[in-house]
Amino acid sequence: MYYDLLAISVTLPMLLSVVSFGWSRVFGDPDLFPGSARLHVLLTLLQVLSVTLVYCFPSRLSFLGISLLYFVQGLGVAYFIWKKGRVDCGCFGPQINSKLGFPLIGFNLVMGLMGLAYSHPVWFAHSHSFAVTGLVMEGMMLLLSLFIIIGVPDALHAIRIYREIAAPYVSKIKKL
Repeated sequence: MYYDLLAISVTLPMLLSVVSFGWSRVFGDPDLFPGSARLHVLLTLLQVLSVTLVYCFPSRLSFLGISLLYFVQGLGVAYFIWKKGRVDCGCFGPQINSKLGFPLIGFNLVMGLMGLAYSHPVWFAHSHSFAVTGLVMEGMMLLLSLFIIIGVPDALHAIRIYREIAAPYVSKIKKL
């Protein structure tokens, strides 16, 4: 039980990034990643691999791997801020604006430290075998990520459009 909560807390941001990358590739949206397209694909593949390791091969090494990736991402954010300034990072696709900045460096640092802390053997006993339920859990988290990245912004956009369309008729509706 604890392992699942720990895994969700560390992997959800990466799953959000992976889902937004996949969604934008499927629909041909522009890639806002400040580096090259090849680097973005490599980063996404590393995110998928590290998340899958956390869910399917629960071990100390899987948490160490995901924390290392968070630290590398933090260094990458610092590098791109230094080279290009506060540009859009493309972390959550074109629907959600997310600028490179020091809060993003801090977030990656905190998530890396969380992964490092969760790898400590005091938290829980790790198993070093393949967990089929981990694949199911990862699939459910991917669906949740898809809902968060795509469903919520689209619903907010639809509500905003509905309110704009309904605005001239509000007085007539209130009379009813």
